[in-house]
Amino acid sequence: MIKRLIALLAIAGGIFSLIWFAPQFTLTVGDLPKAEVLKVKAQDLNLVCPGGVYRTGGASGTKLGAFEPIGAPEINSDFNGPGGTTMLIRGNQLTAVDPAGLAEQSSILLNANQIQSVTTDGLTGLTGAACQRPTNSLWFIGGDTSTGRESLLIVKNVTKVDSTVNLEIFNERGLVTGSGMSGISVAAGKTTVIPLASYVPKTKTFVTHVVSRGGLVAAWIQQKAIRGLASGGVDYVSPTAAFSKTQAIPGVFVRGAADAAKLTASADFADLVPTLRVFVPGSKPATVTAQVLGSTATTYGTVVRQTIPGGTTADIPLPGLADGDFVAIVKSDETIGSAIRLHRVVKKSVDFAWLTAAESHSGVVGFSVPTSGISKLSLVNPSNSTIDLRLVQNGGAAAGFKIPASGQLTLKFAPGAKLELSGSGKALLGTLVVDVDGTLAAVPLVDYKNPGGQVAVMVR
Repeated sequence: MIKRLIALLAIAGGIFSLIWFAPQFTLTVGDLPKAEVLKVKAQDLNLVCPGGVYRTGGASGTKLGAFEPIGAPEINSDFNGPGGTTMLIRGNQLTAVDPAGLAEQSSILLNANQIQSVTTDGLTGLTGAACQRPTNSLWFIGGDTSTGRESLLIVKNVTKVDSTVNLEIFNERGLVTGSGMSGISVAAGKTTVIPLASYVPKTKTFVTHVVSRGGLVAAWIQQKAIRGLASGGVDYVSPTAAFSKTQAIPGVFVRGAADAAKLTASADFADLVPTLRVFVPGSKPATVTAQVLGSTATTYGTVVRQTIPGGTTADIPLPGLADGDFVAIVKSDETIGSAIRLHRVVKKSVDFAWLTAAESHSGVVGFSVPTSGISKLSLVNPSNSTIDLRLVQNGGAAAGFKIPASGQLTLKFAPGAKLELSGSGKALLGTLVVDVDGTLAAVPLVDYKNPGGQVAVMVR
C-alpha cells in the first residue's frame, strides 16, 4: 500500500513539474502574405526552316558519310508585329524580336513555311514543311529504309548551347535496340544529318522519337525513293501532332490513281497505294478504325479497321480510292499517332508526300501560301457540330464558310496569299497541299507560342 502511495505521489510530482516548467506558446491568427505577381517575358519567337534538300555523298555524290544541302528553298512568311517589334532573318531562321515583350505570340505574329522543287540526278520531287519553333521532343511518323529508299534525320541546333540527342525508334516488333542511338552531339549553331538506316536498315515501317538535352532543336526526316534507275520522289516527314484517341488527316488528294494502278505490278512501284501508318505508344493493344471521307456524294471513300499491339507501329493500305479529295478520321480505343503516305503519279513520273495528323487550333491561325504552284487548303471538322469558318485574305474583308459536322472544306488560293483563319472557338484542323507541275508537297497549319505571362509567387 505504502509503495502504491509513493508511486502515485511521484507521478503527480512529474505532471506538476511539466506544467510548471513547460514553455509557453502563443497562437496568433492573421493574414497570409499576399502573392507577388511577376510578369515573365516570353522568349522571342524563333522559327527554323529545313533549308536546302540534302544530297548523300557530298558535291560529287560519292563521298561516304558526306551530306550537302543543294539548292535554295522558297521560304514563305508573314510578320505582323506591333510597334517596336521587328523580324530578323538569318539564313533559314526567322525571329520576331520583341524587346518590350508586348507581342502576343502566335502564328499571327509570325508564321513561315518552305517548299523546294528538286530536279537533280537521283533526287527529283517537291518538298514542303512548316518551319519549327525549336523544342526538346519531336515524334516522326513516317520514313522508309527498304531497298531504294533513304531516310535522313536532319537535326538543327540554332541555340548557343551544345545539344545531346537521343533516339527512340519503334518498328512493327516494338522498340529497336542498338548502339549509337544515344549521346548524339549537335553542336551549337550546327546541323547534324543522321542516316536512319544505321539503326533500322531495310525497314519499311517505323516511327522516330527525338529527345534533346541542352540546346533546343528543330528536326525533320528527309525521305527519298529510287525506283529502278529513276528518282521516285522526295519529301520531308514533319513532326506529328500530339497523340490522341481521335485524329484527323486532311489533304488526301488522290490524283493519277489509274496510272498508279498500272505501275503497282512492278516491285519498284508496289507501294503506290495510299497508306496509313499508326503508332501505339502505350503498352495495351489498340483497335484502330480509319474512315476516309470523300468531298462529294460521288467521291467514294473507304473504311479500314485493325488491332495493333502496344509499343509498335503498322502500315495499313487504303486501297480502292479513285481520283478525288479526301480526309481521314482515325479513331482508336487507345492513344495513337498517325500519318498517311500519299503518291502523285503523272504518267510514269512519281512523287509523294507524308501527311501528318493535323494540329488542333481553337484561336486565329495565320498562314502564308507559297508563291509557286497550285495551293489548296484542306480543312476537316471531326466534331458533331458545324464550324463557322472566318477567313481573312491579304488583310481584306472577312469571308464566311461552313464546315459541316464530320465534314470537310477545300479552298484554293492565289500564289503568295496571306491568310487568317478562325473557327468560332471550335477546333480547326488543316493541311495545305501544293502541286508544282504534277509534283506534290504538304504543309500543315501550325501555331507557335513560347511560355510567358503572369506568375504568382508566394513565400511562406
